Amino acid sequence: MNANLISNYHGITRNALQEVLAVARGELVADYIIDNVAILDLINGGTFPGPIVIKGKTIAGIGPEYCDAPALRRIDAQNAVAVPGFIDAHLHIESSMMTPVTFESATLPRGLTTLVCDPHEIVNVMGEAGFEWFVRCAEKSQQNQYIQVSSCVPALAGSDINGAEFPLSAMEKWRAHPLVTGLGEMMDYPGVIKGDDAILAKLDAFRHLTLDGHCPGVSGKALNAYIAAGIENCHESHTLAEGREKLAAGMALMIREGSAARNLNALAPLISEFSSPQCMLCTDDRNPWEIAHEGHIDALIRRLINQHNVPLHVAYRVASWSPARHFGFKHLGLIAPGKQADIVLLRDAHRVDVQSVFVKGKPVCGQLLQANEAARLNQSRPPLGNTVQRAMVAAEELTLRLASGARYRAIEVIPNELITRAREYQWSENAFEREDICYIAVLERYGHQTPAALGLLMGFGLRDGALASTVSHDSHNLVVIGRNPVDMACAVNQVIDDGGGLCVAQRGEVVSHLPLPIAGLMSTQTADALAQQIDSLKAACRACGVMLDEPFIQMGFLSLPVIPALKLTSQGLFDGERFCFTGLAVDE
Repeated sequence: MNANLISNYHGITRNALQEVLAVARGELVADYIIDNVAILDLINGGTFPGPIVIKGKTIAGIGPEYCDAPALRRIDAQNAVAVPGFIDAHLHIESSMMTPVTFESATLPRGLTTLVCDPHEIVNVMGEAGFEWFVRCAEKSQQNQYIQVSSCVPALAGSDINGAEFPLSAMEKWRAHPLVTGLGEMMDYPGVIKGDDAILAKLDAFRHLTLDGHCPGVSGKALNAYIAAGIENCHESHTLAEGREKLAAGMALMIREGSAARNLNALAPLISEFSSPQCMLCTDDRNPWEIAHEGHIDALIRRLINQHNVPLHVAYRVASWSPARHFGFKHLGLIAPGKQADIVLLRDAHRVDVQSVFVKGKPVCGQLLQANEAARLNQSRPPLGNTVQRAMVAAEELTLRLASGARYRAIEVIPNELITRAREYQWSENAFEREDICYIAVLERYGHQTPAALGLLMGFGLRDGALASTVSHDSHNLVVIGRNPVDMACAVNQVIDDGGGLCVAQRGEVVSHLPLPIAGLMSTQTADALAQQIDSLKAACRACGVMLDEPFIQMGFLSLPVIPALKLTSQGLFDGERFCFTGLAVDE
């Protein structure tokens, strides 16, 4: 890889270094000096006085000895507190329904200067072409958008039909790219634990980088085997005991707070001065509505400080320095000489009230990012072809025929969790013993026209109507939940007509829908426009009785077989604990 290309992203040329050293020595004029600022000390705690001196994209010096240093521009921080730019240690940008370009506009002004994304959602739909587009976007972004090479496409071989393959030969082509930081989450944890040669070959190919994990509920000898294979982190822990066991076994703990999976409250007690170098923050899946109303990593830091009494320097440490160390970002994570000038100025560090943001040594202008968004997206050459190759459906195809007196398995939704429970209920004449059981169907959308897989769902709260979506992890087939097949077919057909997206139907009519023309996953609209449409979809869901915080995101994980306990893929009902298909009827 060309040395100059590498220096563009995470290095520095010799000439640039000489200029930084000259500024540090006081012999050359700086580009910026940030004055009247207190710098939060992430190592010792407390703060120390600035200023902060910047040359190019690098911090040349910090501290009172630079008060009179010459600079082309002096910025009065008005007694703000300076902290390093925030890092999201694990996410899938596609799950925000925003393009990488729009995501940057929505999150960079909030202090998210760096992210580590695994684009396995779009890769499952369109293969290497989707991965390549993400790289193009990352190369042009101001935000540091690092990429993990997707390891499991599909998530679990043989469990579903997806749109593309991404074999090791294709994966290896990207491992030397300067924005590639490792292997994306290894979701086939049974394969790792068993020592499957094909999976170990993927791990071997990326051992010089970071190997991301995914092992919900794995414990004891199985966890030891998973970690012994070389897996370095996990973002799927949802209980205190699970997180503590993984930390004790040497695994880095990614504490996730997304729109559907909310694990911060359960895991925050594990963060201490001692453990914080092994703890990081991530969102995994967070939509524009949540970002607009709550925030992104800034929201997680705020809650750590104000709800969980985590000391300031520790809360900001797990949002910057800890993930920087974990991923080998030697140029990031601290406000210190030689580090990249990714700086967040805070009016109030306890409230995480962002005053301004610097990235790569330059101030961020949110208005300019938004104004140029359409042009930047066009320059990235987004893949806009229709990926929904499914014929329109009739209500008859979504009708589940049940036998009186028989017992059936049902998926139970757990609010704000990705895991589900497996339940059994009896059908008597025209009803189950519980009123909150509805129907769920998954339809393959890649041109095979296979019959819909049908199942039962409880705990979703749906009293009327139907919800349909092509955001259905990780194969992203068409999933629909409903009280009756007529509304289900109505919602499905609208999504097919839109070329992918989200829809709510009620009484045979479409109430609200959101087209997602890029891979059936992402919109080309602005974050604000998306947030407004999500508001409309949420209102439509509430009218149908669904009171979950994020019904479409929660629904999107009901087809993911690598998270227990019971899921429905396009191939049928899948037992995520025994890793095999199971019948809908209990006696099957």
